[in-house]
Amino acid sequence: MPEIRNYTLNFGPQHPSAHGVLRLVLEMDGEVIERADPHIGLLHRATEKLAESKPFNQSIGYMDRLDYMSMMCNEHGYVRAIEKLLGVEAPERAQ
Repeated sequence: MPEIRNYTLNFGPQHPSAHGVLRLVLEMDGEVIERADPHIGLLHRATEKLAESKPFNQSIGYMDRLDYMSMMCNEHGYVRAIEKLLGVEAPERAQ
């Protein structure tokens, strides 16, 4: 039987299941992942700089473009943060 040896596998960012937003350096023992080193920040699009020059309500559209797989999550988080900073309580129907 051949000996199984440890190896390092680069996963992403151009892997079909990574969607271009994630890179992992995986240390493998056969088919078992022993260690994973995530590399984040591959989706930087200067959104903060773009939002600096716009009113807060015009920046909501930029949040959709952060990650096409979870656009509503990004938009929801941004709007909730603005509501909290302004002390605005959304009506029950809008919640």
